[in-house]
Amino acid sequence: MEDFNNKVLGLASAALDRTDRAILTFTSHESLPKPIACKIGCHYCCFNHPVVTPPEALLIGHHIEQTFMDHEKQGLIHRIKHVVDVTKDKTPDEIALIRYELPCIFLKDGMCMVYKVRPVVCRTCTSIDAEHCKNVFESRDHMARLRCYHHIRDIFQRVQKNLVNQCMEMGCQSDLLFMAEAIRDYFKIPNATEAWLQGKRIFTGYFC
Repeated sequence: MEDFNNKVLGLASAALDRTDRAILTFTSHESLPKPIACKIGCHYCCFNHPVVTPPEALLIGHHIEQTFMDHEKQGLIHRIKHVVDVTKDKTPDEIALIRYELPCIFLKDGMCMVYKVRPVVCRTCTSIDAEHCKNVFESRDHMARLRCYHHIRDIFQRVQKNLVNQCMEMGCQSDLLFMAEAIRDYFKIPNATEAWLQGKRIFTGYFC
């Protein structure tokens, strides 16, 4: 069992490390016109329904098993149920319209409960104007675009695509997944990591 975990967790961790290094390399350029404005307690982008790859979901699930206390797990189950109920039968576009009603299942007191293993999509969601993020959130303007460096979004696209391709090469489920459903499914399947490596389709909350 430990070998299965190490293989998958290593795959996901390596992708997260590549993401962090690429962002650091880009943001360390002295020629950038503005610094990244994101800081502790700024969580407007955390009202969303994040999409993750299977290795990222498995890494987060493992992290929950290893670090969450029982009451934290119970609270997480409640938040997952709420998100699943609110988004049931809705398309991605319809979900985007109500993102302001969807705090991430891991957002607690303005902080991320899984920050150490947060997925690529969260690591690359950056802004150069925190006040603009605040205004967009408070106005509920779903057409507004956050002010960010497109190069960092390109990092997200490359890393995510590479993870999906690796899953396919391994003969494992490679669907992009909604976070809430993915974590729900992780705890429904005994030895989820092993089952995924064996080619079983263990996740049902696909992004399409």
